[in-house]
Amino acid sequence: MGRRQLGRTWSVLGPATFFCLACSQHGGVALTPTQQAAVRDVEVKHEACDLEAGSAERLDVNGDGKTDITLVREGQRDVCRAYDLNFDGRIDVWAYYDGSGKIRRKEYDFDRDGHVDEIATFASGVITQRQRATLLATRLDTWQHYDKGVLTRAERDSDSDAMVDAWWEYPQPGCPVIHTDANQDGKPDPGTTIDYCKETGYVPPERQYYRQAEGPSFEQQSVAPTEVENKAAETPASEPAKETK
Repeated sequence: MGRRQLGRTWSVLGPATFFCLACSQHGGVALTPTQQAAVRDVEVKHEACDLEAGSAERLDVNGDGKTDITLVREGQRDVCRAYDLNFDGRIDVWAYYDGSGKIRRKEYDFDRDGHVDEIATFASGVITQRQRATLLATRLDTWQHYDKGVLTRAERDSDSDAMVDAWWEYPQPGCPVIHTDANQDGKPDPGTTIDYCKETGYVPPERQYYRQAEGPSFEQQSVAPTEVENKAAETPASEPAKETK
């Protein structure tokens, strides 16, 4: 079974068979409590955004006659937005808003295949977690956790068995302490811990706090281009210099 097909099968089976499927990926052997604690839900769950709602506003920003941005509102409040950033007819970014108008969730399709590759969640507009599908298998394999917008720890399933086998801790921004599990017992193996900055001599640049590259925030009140004022035209011409006698 291919990775993409496995990802689709996972979404059909649902959480009821979650641990059974994890067991089957380990040769049918029952998982220990420690192993079960390392198991993660790898389904990429897209949140619905009703782009066909009567209140939806559709914008064509490049003038090709096709919708590039769709805004769904309830009254004056944004509920969600969908963006086709590269004008290929497929949505690249979904954005969702809470009752106060702050961003609460974003979904990204980075590889333009029509499947969500990353889900970011927010609290009061501040990033709290990123869930990523980095192996092009339409299933999650990386989970990043943030405290007050700063990355503090991460987990990764590197072999697509639905069990975390690598952990990153960030005692200081940009300097992870990495632990790995090669024997699949659900916990870091002795002697495998790497203090990245200590062992490599890497010193993070002083542009702290450490922040991951972000796409456009899409938080502007108006998504339509605005005309740039011609300040030069408004400035009166300077008076001619007075002649000296």
